[in-house]
Amino acid sequence: MQKICTLLIITTLLFSCKNEKEKIETTVNVKYEQKNSDTTNLLQHKKDSLYRKRLHSLAYTYLTQNDSLKFRKTNKKVIELSKKQYDSTLLSNAYWDLGYFFEKAVKIDSSYFYYLQAQKIFNLQGNAIKEGKVLQSIAFIQSNAKDYRGSEISTIKAIELFDNKKDTDIDLYRSYNNLGSVTNALKEHDRALKYYNKAQEYYKKLKPKSKINTALVNNIANVYRDKEDYNSAIKNYKKVLAVDSLYEKKTLFYAKVLDNYAYTKLKLKDTANVEQQLLQSLKIRDSLNDISGLAVSHFNLAEFYILKKDTSKALDNAKKAEEYSLKTKNNKRLLQAYDLLTSIDPINASSYAHKYIVLNDSLIAEERLLQDKFTRIKYETDEVLEEKEVLEEQKQLLIYFVIGALLLAFAVFVIGSQYIKNQKLRFEQEQQETNLETFNLMLDQKGKLAKAKQEEQIRISQELHDGVLGSLTGIGLILKATNKRADQEAIDERLDLIKQLQETAEEIRTISHTLSAASSKKMQNFTNSIIELLHNTGKASNIKTSFTFDNKIDWDHLNAEIKINLYRMIQEGVQNCVKYSKAENILLDLSMKNSNLSVILSDDGVGFNLQKKKRGIGLKNIFSRANKINAKVNIDSTLGNGTKIHISIPLDKKDTFNT
Repeated sequence: MQKICTLLIITTLLFSCKNEKEKIETTVNVKYEQKNSDTTNLLQHKKDSLYRKRLHSLAYTYLTQNDSLKFRKTNKKVIELSKKQYDSTLLSNAYWDLGYFFEKAVKIDSSYFYYLQAQKIFNLQGNAIKEGKVLQSIAFIQSNAKDYRGSEISTIKAIELFDNKKDTDIDLYRSYNNLGSVTNALKEHDRALKYYNKAQEYYKKLKPKSKINTALVNNIANVYRDKEDYNSAIKNYKKVLAVDSLYEKKTLFYAKVLDNYAYTKLKLKDTANVEQQLLQSLKIRDSLNDISGLAVSHFNLAEFYILKKDTSKALDNAKKAEEYSLKTKNNKRLLQAYDLLTSIDPINASSYAHKYIVLNDSLIAEERLLQDKFTRIKYETDEVLEEKEVLEEQKQLLIYFVIGALLLAFAVFVIGSQYIKNQKLRFEQEQQETNLETFNLMLDQKGKLAKAKQEEQIRISQELHDGVLGSLTGIGLILKATNKRADQEAIDERLDLIKQLQETAEEIRTISHTLSAASSKKMQNFTNSIIELLHNTGKASNIKTSFTFDNKIDWDHLNAEIKINLYRMIQEGVQNCVKYSKAENILLDLSMKNSNLSVILSDDGVGFNLQKKKRGIGLKNIFSRANKINAKVNIDSTLGNGTKIHISIPLDKKDTFNT
């Protein structure tokens, strides 16, 4: 009778729970269908910020309801509109959602890519909390991909962002828990224990009334087991198993801890009750259809029977461990099963050994490939951001330059217009006062007016000329005064000023070249341009120049990027000769040697000591441009024996000539 009553009570509770669950599911489905039915109307609304936010909310609903097709479609629309309207906040959240979507779909590289996009935007916005949460997600997928060092780095960065922030105890708990997991995987057991203890501190802040975090204590016990401190491991497993109602509240977890406890006792060669405990764990997992757990239980039972020298039972359990590992695609456990079967099944040992080697090699290759993808995605993302920053800086400089020029032109126009208006009014007043004069006098007056305008224009021109010239003369006098000082400080000041002027000139020239599409894409008459450069140099400096090149080669079909950078390198080298070498002759030779484009620029000047000479801006520019076209630069110079610059461009690494 008592059993019947108990059964009725349980049935009633289950029925009421089922009704409650159905009510909750109905409410969720109604909300979902309501949002779903609003999709068409929403897409017709005005494309403002409120619209984008509602569209993002709809996409998030699809994500939580596992509606992949509608989520992808709506999320794509959110990303397009966010980019179009420069809404970085919504864009970062859309990338975050997409990263989570691919993480659930086990497309790790895509998940990593979109998480990284979101993290970069949060970083630029200074949103430390959200950046830390995304880094935490990145760390988890890196850990799953066995990129433990990468996961450790990402987690530490997340902790730095969470530290000293409000309401981040749960995030710090998860981060330190993950650090414990990855460092244990790296076999750094002492660090793992340190991190797990730190995680316990934050857990106590979250739940001060809770006596024990069973999952954390189980993790700590696992570290001790992996560290082969089996007594400490058993002590912690007992703490977990002693928790009241653990079996009723967390049945599957109870089976896991019980299995860990029995297996650890087995490692100490303590077989008391081990078989019973392993079988009890197996029974619970089987009743709950825990396929992954069954693979572990059968593997541990196989090891127990090996210790008991019961080969038949050991082989049977090892094969079941293999079977369940294949079902769950648990490659780590499958490798262990193959290894165990190799030792207890001598007939098929070679077959299992071969399977082990093939699987192990494929897993290593897959892990390396995924880790390489992570590295490449991060590098490409950083590279794109750097390019954007450079372009943004150039854009800002151009905007400032244009605004300054427009303001100056406007100021000149306003001042000139006002001045002319004032002059016109003055003369008009004079004309009104003399309107009783004769027609000839009026004509004379008009002539005076025209003459006055002309004189005023000449005066303005002279003032502008003399003012600008006076300013330049003043700069010259200051430089001359500095030039009379021969101390090192004066020399450094002059050099610094010259370098600043050169850098400013280079910046203006760079902007000018950027604006000129023809200059950046093609340079016609390449050899003629070099001839003209050397001719002008010789004429200005009285240095004899000589230029030899192979006439059989169509130099004008040289790749545009190579032509521009090569011309600038030659120009820089010639300018250095004029400035420093005190040379009488400059020789330039272009030729093809051993499938390389060879450029030799030499002079018979004073030379310099390569060991003592610091690399100036000119030489840095030469080497910088050489890197752009994959060229090698070699400088040969000694005191008193001139300087030779040899530039070599390999043809097998670049399409040197346009077809």
